[in-house]
Amino acid sequence: MAAKTKTEEEVTLKLLVNKDTNKVLFAEAEKEFVDALFSFLTFPLGTIARLVEKESSMGSLTIGCLNSLYHCVEDLEAEACLGTRISKEMLLQPANSSECYCNTLKLNIDDTEPTKYFVCTNFPTCEKNSLGIAINKYNCNKCGNPLNRSVLMKHFSNGFVKNGATFIITDELSVMAISMDITNFCLFQNLGIKSASSVKEMSVSLTKEKAIDLLKCSLFSKTPLTDMFLGKNKVKMPSIERSSFFSCDFENNGENFEIIVKLVTRKSDGKLLYAQGEHDFVNILLSFLTSPLGGIVGLLRGSSLGSIDALHSSVADLDKTKYFVSEKAKNAIADPLLAQQYYYLSKDILSNTCTSILSNRYASYYCYYKPRDYNIEGIGRYQTFITNEPTSYLEYDCILYPHTPNISNEGYVKGPRIYVATDDLVIAPLSPITLLNLLNRFETSFEDLTEKVVTIGIKECLSILKAALTSTSALSNGLAHLLTEVKEEICENN
Repeated sequence: MAAKTKTEEEVTLKLLVNKDTNKVLFAEAEKEFVDALFSFLTFPLGTIARLVEKESSMGSLTIGCLNSLYHCVEDLEAEACLGTRISKEMLLQPANSSECYCNTLKLNIDDTEPTKYFVCTNFPTCEKNSLGIAINKYNCNKCGNPLNRSVLMKHFSNGFVKNGATFIITDELSVMAISMDITNFCLFQNLGIKSASSVKEMSVSLTKEKAIDLLKCSLFSKTPLTDMFLGKNKVKMPSIERSSFFSCDFENNGENFEIIVKLVTRKSDGKLLYAQGEHDFVNILLSFLTSPLGGIVGLLRGSSLGSIDALHSSVADLDKTKYFVSEKAKNAIADPLLAQQYYYLSKDILSNTCTSILSNRYASYYCYYKPRDYNIEGIGRYQTFITNEPTSYLEYDCILYPHTPNISNEGYVKGPRIYVATDDLVIAPLSPITLLNLLNRFETSFEDLTEKVVTIGIKECLSILKAALTSTSALSNGLAHLLTEVKEEICENN
């Protein structure tokens, strides 16, 4: 038998199980498990769409329209459709704004390549505010020299919650810190435990592969711990699909936008087949992939995804001083920001809907450096690193704001091209051939089509997003009120 070359990381937790119902009542866990659980809320939706398709003991999972939206990006031609050559990478490998926390976790399941950062060749003698992201071919906005000096991202705290803290996690993933209030008899009474003989204790281990399974369970199940650890996970994972109307009651405090879209429906049954729009409409749809799950849950006031809402709500109830490494770490879970590079893209769903909230919350980094005794080409005379929170390790000299100046102001895709988006959010550039292929797919004749030009704003876009999480008919469910108007016009014309 070949020797193991690497020990697989795993964490242990204790389960309290009801003997009669064979259901998990709660789990007791320490920092490592809770960190992994909280990290789910920091993942961009595009990362989640990729992770849940990974094969495991549970098989792959389809989440509403997210998977079809993600895969259509793979089919878009970078040169013909996408705004820049890095737009495709930004959508297929969306950056996590909390990666500095996640990279320190024992069970970090985010497989996205870590962001690379660069400063000016003349740093720190030039203006100290230029930090390039990912591609080292930008020029300094002060002296014009290349931003090609690699800098290391360091994080001096381990994960999100403090060492030594212990937690209770209910079957629906509500997280509570173990305290004198939690350990009294009320907890057992609320769970229906009448005697110690009615329950049993189990110890289970969680590996990275099982953590991916737990992510899958948390997205569709109200009892993910039971499904994970008591044998019910052998059933093939279903697709998440709920057919209903989705209306978003979001009250916008920032600037609104208006986008003109043409809805194409079938007369015979009133079904929305596809929508036509310019690049601004498609940019909004594609921005769903870059938005972190926790930010979306807060914005929509609930996601309707399995146990995610309960997990998100429980973060707010935990004391930021007692249980988190910092207030910033708690905010990274409860209200995660877009990664900084996405703020430069026009009409992003999160940056546009939270203008007033985000105005002073752009990601910035503390930069530390000290002179070296030598100078090597490509390394420089200074030992330099950045971190998301201040440290007493060195006296920091400046704060750097990362930027990606080569990002197109138009967004992810090019204008003034016209695009088509199907009800399940498959996006393609519109052409006569594309249109014929669509009609063949829908088995519909030209005579059975009707068109309606509508104007949509933030509220409609958020309704589409909410529908996309749990339905494969994101446009029909998200724009239901507009489709009602279309049907009324058809009836009047007949």
